This record gives sequence, C-alpha cells and structure tokens, in this order.
Amino acid sequence: MGDRTVGVVVRILPNSEQREGFHRNFGCVRKAYNETLGKYNALYEKDNSIKPTYTFLNKLMKESKKEYLYLDAMESTSLQQAVRDLSSAFDNFLKNPKHNHPKFHRKKENRNSFRQTIPANKKIIDKNELSLRRYGKIRFRTSPEYMELLNSDDIKFNNITIAYDGLNYYAIINITTNNPKQLPLTGDKIGCDINSNRNGWLVTSEGIKEFFNVNHENQMIKHINRLMSKCRKQSRRWKKLQKRLQKYYNKRTNKLKDYIEKLTYNLVKKYDTIVFEKNYSTIKILIGGEQNIIFPLSGFIQRLKNKFKWYKPDAEGVVFVDAKNTSKKCHHCGHIKKELKVKTRKWICPECGMELDRDVNAAINILNRWCLGDSLENTQ
Repeated sequence: MGDRTVGVVVRILPNSEQREGFHRNFGCVRKAYNETLGKYNALYEKDNSIKPTYTFLNKLMKESKKEYLYLDAMESTSLQQAVRDLSSAFDNFLKNPKHNHPKFHRKKENRNSFRQTIPANKKIIDKNELSLRRYGKIRFRTSPEYMELLNSDDIKFNNITIAYDGLNYYAIINITTNNPKQLPLTGDKIGCDINSNRNGWLVTSEGIKEFFNVNHENQMIKHINRLMSKCRKQSRRWKKLQKRLQKYYNKRTNKLKDYIEKLTYNLVKKYDTIVFEKNYSTIKILIGGEQNIIFPLSGFIQRLKNKFKWYKPDAEGVVFVDAKNTSKKCHHCGHIKKELKVKTRKWICPECGMELDRDVNAAINILNRWCLGDSLENTQ
C-alpha cells in the first residue's frame, strides 16, 4: 500500500428516495454546523478562555441533537464531519491571521454536501455500484481508468463526500493507493514566465505560449443570465434556464480542470526541472473575454509539485527565482532596458541589436538565474 491519497470524483445516479434523503442530510449537516458555531460564540462571549477543540465542539453538537430530534435521526458520522470542519476552520483562524473567523453556512452561498467516514478495510465499491451508509447501493459513472482503480484490491477507502451542484449528484471518494508508475528522467529543464492570457498566460524559454479559452461558455452564461432577468423568478421557464446556466458553469469548470491535469502531466513527463518566478501567487490571470474568471495559478503550481512527487520523486521539480528585471534584461548580452513599458511586447536591445519577445526573454532569464544557482525554493 502506497502513501498517495487522492480524491476520485464520480457521478452518481440515486433514485428519488435517495435524492430526498440526500437533501435532508444536506440541511441537517448545515444545521449542525451553524448550531455548534452559535453555541460556541455565545459561550465565548461569557468566557473567552474556552478553546474550540474538536472534543468540546462535538459536545455542543450532541446538545443540539437533543434539542432537534431530527438531527439525531440522521447518519451520525456526517454530522461529526461537519463539526470536524468547524474545528479545522477555527484552527486555521487561530494559526493564520489571514484566515477569517468561521462564518455561518447559508443555503444559497454554500455547496450542498455531506461527508461520511468509511470503516477500516471496508470495500464500498462493487463494479459500478457504491454502498453508502443509510442509503444502500447507488449506481455511478466514471471513466474506465477510474473504474478499474476503484475496483482494485490495492486501495484503502478513507471517506466519501456526496455533493449536489444544482444539476447532478457526485461522490468524491477519498482513497489511499500506490504511487503510479514512475516516469524516466529526461535531464531537460525549462523556464516559465507568468503572463496575461492575451499574450499566453504561460510562456516558456522554448518560445511556447499557453492559452486557455472559455469564451463560448462565458458568452452562454452571459446570454442565459440576460434571459433569466426577463423571467419571473421561480417560474417554470426561470427554473429551466437555471438548470441550463448550471450546465455551462459545470462545463467551464470541468474544461479548466481537464486542461490543468493534462498540461501538468505533459510538463512533468517532458522536463525534470521547471523554473518559475517567485511572485506567481500575486498575479491574477483573467481568462475568457468579457466575463473573466481567475485562473487558479496556486492550484496549478501545487498540482505540478504533486505530480513530480508521484511520477519523478528524484527530479529537481518546481523551483523559484527572483523575477526582478527578467523582462527588461537582454538574455543575450545582459543589458537592462530600464525604460521598457509594460505594453511593449517586443523590443530591440540597444546594446547588441537583438530583437526580443518580452515574455520569451523573461522565461529565458528565469531559467538562466536558476542555472547560475539563484534558486529560492524547490518542491522538497
């Protein structure tokens, strides 16, 4: 058994009775979370020495179950997981001032979901069916690759989350499995410059520019929102348009996730070292025309690190260098053009006369800085 923990998302097909039970559980989990948070806030106002530990919060949740009997009738581990999430939120708030104080969950703002734990050594998957406590067997759909993985005897099931996005039901199955087959080391390295999507959001030292386009999905979302604004809210046509709107939101999200998965795998397969500028986390890449969405750059970098860990643990992996003057410095002669404007995408070096693409030049300088030993951080 390996130490790789992954979440496998499958689409489930519950019957009407199971769907009704899911929605009751969604509401009960939200109620347990809010009641526990409310009780703790009230106690903290009287005595600020009380610490929000999981054990203490769980006692408050049990008190709520006595007050609201319908909570006691729900599946118990999903309520406990809601309290565990609240405890984690408090831990993050106390450890890092950037995290906000835990807030009450609202139906319109939070995803409908609940999580159940899975007993050790219990197999919940049988071909294309999963067994869920309190709900019985539920059919699901996924790719042949994931179907084979979930039916393998070499995995351990940790927990399962049931979620509803307004259109479909999903199960996120958390498993521990062996690391995949390692990729051979190539010895190749590459520098990457982060840029706006208009000029290629990712530009490499080899001159490759990556673009991501969700213009069609964004235009459809805008069009459907315009149609919904002309309908009476909660009317039959409004509800029909709402489902159609959710469909395009899902398409946009899935297209982005699929793009990131394929791009990160291809980069890790081809290169042993990928060099980025350190200020990547402060850059917001807007993608998709009039109705922009922010590219999850931090998630992309983390996905690269994870795949290096799984497929090439002996490689250098993801490293970072200082990005100062990487765009203004000629990679050929080293001359720095201080008056270079941001809008200028191509420029000629006044020292050596070489014509430079601003972003490709920056990517080459980023790679050169790492080669000279100016690395700030790596994946280890």
